[in-house]
Amino acid sequence: MDRFWSLLTPAEHAVLAASGTERDYATGAVVCHEGEVSRHVLIVLRGLLRVTAATTNGGEKVLAVRGAGDIVGERSAIDGRPRSATVRALVDVRALVLSDTAFADLCQRRPRIAWAVLTVVVARQRDTDRQRIQFSGTATQRVAAVLIDMALRRGIADQGAVSLSQEELAGIAGTSRESLVRVLRSLREQGIIRTGRRKIDILQVRRLYDLTT
Repeated sequence: MDRFWSLLTPAEHAVLAASGTERDYATGAVVCHEGEVSRHVLIVLRGLLRVTAATTNGGEKVLAVRGAGDIVGERSAIDGRPRSATVRALVDVRALVLSDTAFADLCQRRPRIAWAVLTVVVARQRDTDRQRIQFSGTATQRVAAVLIDMALRRGIADQGAVSLSQEELAGIAGTSRESLVRVLRSLREQGIIRTGRRKIDILQVRRLYDLTT
């Protein structure tokens, strides 16, 4: 999935930067709460943000992880409705923050920026549809697909490394932590991945692809 920032020119980067304010969020900081009425938009410059939503049984489901170049919060800025998810910093984050009025003004005056926003929204909807189909597979297939998605499609990886805890990965893959532990153990034994604290190094991407079929 192309990230918002990569769809724009340096001149458009400069216009956005002049319209917003850079802000730092410490690890664990909440950027916005599900249900709150706020409309600012963030463009991630550095770090990772975790997007979650409350479940009917009082738990929490991980919906996505956003990294450098991603735009966050654009839906509330466009439709004015409360936040549909909670966003927290997985690591220290720096983001460019724009008010909803500044964001709307830019989209109206700069068609290429508006088109970039639309491109991201459509891509995310397609990603959601794909995940809905993907999660009908086995635990191994789901975990393999998520690892590929995180490391390659969303582009938040650092040389093939995925920075997520086991709980977060299990939430995204739609599987239990116990099943995830078994899958990761098998992948390690096959030499496909190497795991560390909040980090999974992908050693053989092609074999992960094989496991999703």
